[in-house]
Amino acid sequence: MTTTPALPSLVLHGRSTTARFEAGFDYVQWEQNGRVTRIPLDAIEAVRGLDRSFEVVLTTAEAGRAPAVYAVHDAGVAAVTAFSATLEARLLGRAVEGPRVDGEDLITEVPAGPRRRRSKRVLVVAVIAVLAVIDVAVAVLREPAWAIALPLLQLFASAGVFMALTLGRGLYEALRLPRHGITVMAELDHYTDRTKVYRYVDQDGGLHFHRESTGGQQLELSYDPRNPSRASARQSLYGQAMMALMAVVGLGMACGGLGITGYQLVIALRG
Repeated sequence: MTTTPALPSLVLHGRSTTARFEAGFDYVQWEQNGRVTRIPLDAIEAVRGLDRSFEVVLTTAEAGRAPAVYAVHDAGVAAVTAFSATLEARLLGRAVEGPRVDGEDLITEVPAGPRRRRSKRVLVVAVIAVLAVIDVAVAVLREPAWAIALPLLQLFASAGVFMALTLGRGLYEALRLPRHGITVMAELDHYTDRTKVYRYVDQDGGLHFHRESTGGQQLELSYDPRNPSRASARQSLYGQAMMALMAVVGLGMACGGLGITGYQLVIALRG
């Protein structure tokens, strides 16, 4: 006796929009500009995956009326493909009964919770604003040339922060997931202009994709059972050592750039 695997729960992140589709639910959750809405499957006429964009076309009661379209832009190609395929499979299995309705009338808005996490974008803007104030203060109180030198140092520090966080997280997952995660052999799905994209299936039958620049037709991956979309390819000892070294270099760049910025501010305030 064969059983049909359960459809996976997927999240699609775009430039300013996030779409979520959880297995067992009859709606797509849409998050945009602080609003959270639910689009029932009965309100969806079709879905379209267009390279890095995903669109949900709503039903209309009138044949000649243009349908409303909800779109996610600048998402990952593999993520768009997986999200579209999963939702299309669910739409094919639904039973359509009764007269056609306007999909917009079926959409409901979910009240936002009392606490919201601050967006990374807001945090970045706040940091840039603080650094800009420091740069102006040092240039006015000490030397105008620092108005150019300090921003360059801060860009240098930002590159270091990015290196430290990205490589540090990658090293952490490369060490943790092979021990505490689930290891599978992922299959090469397709190529992009920059990397290879591998596909793998989790224990619940969910389809996931992983980008990796190295590897052949198969790639050994270890994924987090609590978050199957988070995976890490097996790294050699040399690869782990290089990741650790570059993370330390990035940390040094960050500390150096921010340290000089703070030192110049102290000198400027002391007069």
